[in-house]
Amino acid sequence: MTQGKEPWLAGLGRWLTGRKNPSDEQAAVDPGDRAITAATRSLALDMLNEASSHERFAPKEVVVWKWGMKNKAVPLAGQTALVMKVREEALIDDSQQPSSTYYLEPLDVLIGIYTHEGIFRELWVDGRRLCHRSDRRAKASSLGSTGEAS
Repeated sequence: MTQGKEPWLAGLGRWLTGRKNPSDEQAAVDPGDRAITAATRSLALDMLNEASSHERFAPKEVVVWKWGMKNKAVPLAGQTALVMKVREEALIDDSQQPSSTYYLEPLDVLIGIYTHEGIFRELWVDGRRLCHRSDRRAKASSLGSTGEAS
């Protein structure tokens, strides 16, 4: 079953994860674009310079994905999650294939979220990708203030 040019299931997956419909009119992204280079550098430095999760988070705190750091289907971008547990030593998930983006990902924060079905779900995530709800890094507009580094 298809809807337009894409399979129905793919459209449902995009809707559930909050991704936009790819447009035929969108221009290809130029990898040499200075803004993309600055954004990539900013995000990488943010992950490298972040304090340990057990120092930044405590149970019952409200967190969201940092802008540009969302790598899982849930929680959705901008959706709040509750910190359930923080590990000092990260769990390393070696069950994934080496070609997976989740291969050897350090999982150190257990978050709780309500899914779109109304089910409370717990999920281990990389705490470097999270920030407190009030943190400026939760919004895309903060990129301009941290962007261009020399």
